[in-house]
Amino acid sequence: MSATLLRHRDNGEHVNAEVDTDRASTFSSRGFIVVYALAYAGLFVSFIPFVSVLLPLKVTAVADPEHRIALLSAAALGGAGVASVANLVFGALSDRTLRNRGTRRPWILAGLVLLILAYALFHWSSDAIQMLAAVGLLQIAINMMFAPVGAIMADEVPDAQKGLVAGLMGAAHPFSSLIAVGVTLQALGTQGMRYALMCAVIVLLVLPLLLFLRERRDSLPEPPPALRIRRRADFARIWVARVLVQIAGNGLSTYGLFYFLAVLGQKIPDKHHAEAASEGVAAIFAGVTIVALVLTIAAGRLSDLMMRRKPFLAVAALVMAAGLAIMAAAPNWAVATLGFGAAISGMSVFLALQSALAMQLLPSPRHRGRDLGILNLTNTLPAMVAPLLALALSPDKAGYAPWLLVLALGVLAGGAAAMTIRTQN
Repeated sequence: MSATLLRHRDNGEHVNAEVDTDRASTFSSRGFIVVYALAYAGLFVSFIPFVSVLLPLKVTAVADPEHRIALLSAAALGGAGVASVANLVFGALSDRTLRNRGTRRPWILAGLVLLILAYALFHWSSDAIQMLAAVGLLQIAINMMFAPVGAIMADEVPDAQKGLVAGLMGAAHPFSSLIAVGVTLQALGTQGMRYALMCAVIVLLVLPLLLFLRERRDSLPEPPPALRIRRRADFARIWVARVLVQIAGNGLSTYGLFYFLAVLGQKIPDKHHAEAASEGVAAIFAGVTIVALVLTIAAGRLSDLMMRRKPFLAVAALVMAAGLAIMAAAPNWAVATLGFGAAISGMSVFLALQSALAMQLLPSPRHRGRDLGILNLTNTLPAMVAPLLALALSPDKAGYAPWLLVLALGVLAGGAAAMTIRTQN
C-alpha cells in the first residue's frame, strides 16, 4: 500500500505523520463525500426536529400548562443522561467491531431499526411516563448510530479535508431544521403520517452509507508519546470550549418555540395555539437555514485551504454571542429573528470547525470511537445544563433576557477556551 509523509507544525516543532495516500485519494471521491454527508444529515434529522418541535408539542399534549416547563426539562435531562452513556458504550463497541471485523456499520443498522420503533412508541405515548420512556429509547437508538458514524470520519478523512467535511456536517443542523418545518405542516396529513415521512427521510439518508461504504481495515501508527500527551491536553481544552457553546445551542433548540411565543407577549399556550404558532416558528428556522448552511460550508473549506481553525472559531463565537444578546433585547419577531439567525449561524460554524479540530487532536487511532464518545458528552451534558438554567432562571416568569445573556457569556468563554489550544492552529 502506497504512503506519503506529511509534515505538521506542532508547537514550533515538525512532527512526521504517515498518511495513506490511497485513503486520501479514495476519500476525495465526491461520491464518498456525498454519501457520508447525507448519512450525517440523516442523524441530525433523527433528533433536531424531535427536540425543537416534536418534544415541545408532545409536552403540550400530555401535560397541564403549569407543568409543561418541568416536564420538558425532565425529558431533556433524562434523555441527555441516557445519550451520554449510550454514546460512550456504542463508541467503544464500534472500536471493537472495527478491530475484529473491519467495520462499524452493524451498529448503524441496528440503531436505524431501533429508531423507527422508538418514534412509533413516542407518537403513541399518551402520558408523561410513556413519553419519557420513549425519549430514553430514542436516545439509545440515535447514539447507537451517532457513535460509529462520527468515528468513521476520524478513520477515513485526512486532515486536509476535515474542514470541508466538518462544514458539511455542520450544515446538517440547519438542514434538519428544514425537516422540522415539514413536521409541522398539517397539509402533509395526520401527525402519524408526518412521523412516518420523517422516518422514511432518515432511512433514505443513512442507507447509502450502509450499502456503499468500504472501511479501511489497516490501522494508522500511534503518534509519538510526547505528541499524545500534548493532544490529550488540547483535547480537554476543545472539550470545554464545545461544552460552553453547546449549552447555548441546546437552549435554543429546546426552548426556541417558547421564546418566540414570549416575544409575542404570550405565555405557554394550549395545545391548539402551540401547534398554530409552531408553523410560524418553523418558518423562521427555515429562513435562517440558508445563511447558516452557506457560511458553514464556506468556513470549513476555507479553513482547509489555510490549515487554520482557531481564527474561525473566535469569529463564530463572537457572532453567536452577539446574536444571543440581540435576542435578549428583541422587541418583536423581526429583531428576534435577526438575533436568532446570527446565533444559529455562529453556532453552526463553531461546532463544525471544532469537530474538525477535535478529530485532529484524538490521542490514539485505536480508541477513536471511545474518545469521540467522551467528546459527545459535550452534546449531552449541555442538554442537561440548559434545562437546569431554564429552571433556575424561570424564563416563563422572569422573561428570557437574563437566560439568553448567561448563554452569551458562556459562548464567549467557550471561544476563549478554544484559543488556548497549542498543538494545532
